[in-house]
Amino acid sequence: MKLTQDQIQELYKFTRAHYVEHYDLQTELVDHLANGIEQQWSHSPKLSFDEAKQMEFKKFGVFGFMDVVAERQKAMGKKYRKIIWRFFMVWWSLPKLIFAISSIFILFVIIDALPKGDLRFETICGVFFALALLLLYRTFQLKKVINGAPKKWMLQEMIYRQGLTVQLFLIPLYFSNMANLRGLLDTFHGQLFIATLVVIMLILLKICGYAIPSKAEELLVETYPEYKIEKDL
Repeated sequence: MKLTQDQIQELYKFTRAHYVEHYDLQTELVDHLANGIEQQWSHSPKLSFDEAKQMEFKKFGVFGFMDVVAERQKAMGKKYRKIIWRFFMVWWSLPKLIFAISSIFILFVIIDALPKGDLRFETICGVFFALALLLLYRTFQLKKVINGAPKKWMLQEMIYRQGLTVQLFLIPLYFSNMANLRGLLDTFHGQLFIATLVVIMLILLKICGYAIPSKAEELLVETYPEYKIEKDL
């Protein structure tokens, strides 16, 4: 016996009801459940669809699909980090490397040229705060893309949520440095550190907030062959 289309859709609803939100993982689990149910029917054709479904679900253990979701998130997280690294490494090749180093030098000169004291401190604090606001703005833009998507794909959500991740990295860094910022700004190494930090954060914003999302379609098709089929339907 083979599952009907209505039964397959029922399995999709079943996975969603058990907190599996991403379509790629839903599809993987539906395929697994469907194969298991059909195998059960080959041995026990009198089993109802619901009975066979529950028997297959019990094979996932007391935590249900949670372990599968965690494993997929781990795998997709690893893949996304590789994507970030690929884009980040571009900045270590000419001419972007020259641009990054030049930006650090220019920012260092600007910081050094500012009068010592409150003005220098407040200016740099303002730069950090402006970066945080820019990241927050970009996060809301990317969130609209996620919310507008008819189906959630795990890698897609990672791509569009990284603006928030980078922002959450920056804001604690900003506040943790507030107490030591005055001292840092009065030394050569401190000024160089601040200049380098700002440029690195701008590069991360460029990569996570703009470069990778602009390549999202290409990366999703590369990861999920079925994504292109879904888009073409």
